[in-house]
Amino acid sequence: MRQGILAMALCTTFLAAGSASAAQYPGWSDTGWLWAGKRECCNLAIDLANEDSVGRCLDAGGRPRAFSGGQRRGSCSWQWSQDPSSGGTMYRCTSQASVFCR
Repeated sequence: MRQGILAMALCTTFLAAGSASAAQYPGWSDTGWLWAGKRECCNLAIDLANEDSVGRCLDAGGRPRAFSGGQRRGSCSWQWSQDPSSGGTMYRCTSQASVFCR
């Protein structure tokens, strides 16, 4: 009986240690109003949010893990406004992204 309890305790300890080794630190960004297209605005917002997430990982003493295939991870929300004098469209994008951190 004691051996079974000890085995369960060791197994639980190893599982907890394995799950605590990797984490995600969310990053955020806000581009402000830009004279750019929606795609460029969102790409910039996602890049900035990923940089913020990397910084949070490094601040926590971790090492960020690069994305495979060069893909960005993150979401983008946008607002648009039209300049009454020129008729041009401006975008403001916000993003949240997380990189894996070890």
